[in-house]
Parts: sequence; C-alpha cells; structure tokens
Amino acid sequence: MIEYSVILKRYKGSARPDVCIFRDENRDVALREMHKYCKQHGFSIDDQDGRFTIANIMLVEKEPIIGAPVISETPYCDLFDD
Repeated sequence: MIEYSVILKRYKGSARPDVCIFRDENRDVALREMHKYCKQHGFSIDDQDGRFTIANIMLVEKEPIIGAPVISETPYCDLFDD
C-alpha cells in the first residue's frame, strides 16, 4: 500500500518545520487537495506567528511504515501548469 502526502516545504535553512497538510492512499484525492491549497493560499502558510512564504508544495509518495524510505517527491510545478 502506498500513501501520498502533500507537504509544504520551507526554505533551506529555515528554523520552522515542513508541514503536512494532507495524507491519503488515493493519489488523485491528494492531487486535488494539493491544487486546492495552492489556489487558495499560493506558496504561503499561515501559522501563529503570521504568514510565511514556502519554497514548494510537494507530493510525497511512500509506504505508510515508520522508517520507510520516500519513494518519490514531486514538486507542484511538475504536476500542474497554472
């Protein structure tokens, strides 16, 4: 079984962690959520300290087992042509 996660990647060197906004076993559902997030928020994230830009929105594919390696990471711009 494969699990797809939508991850908001911070810029390299950021002290703030990356954020998982969605996780599902269905790739199409994860892609819809990824596209929906970008349309609503762009490449930014709101948290308790304000709004911050993010480096990328990634679709991460991996087995849902602790310690399992990531199978693939695909950036938003490779999946959608907005």
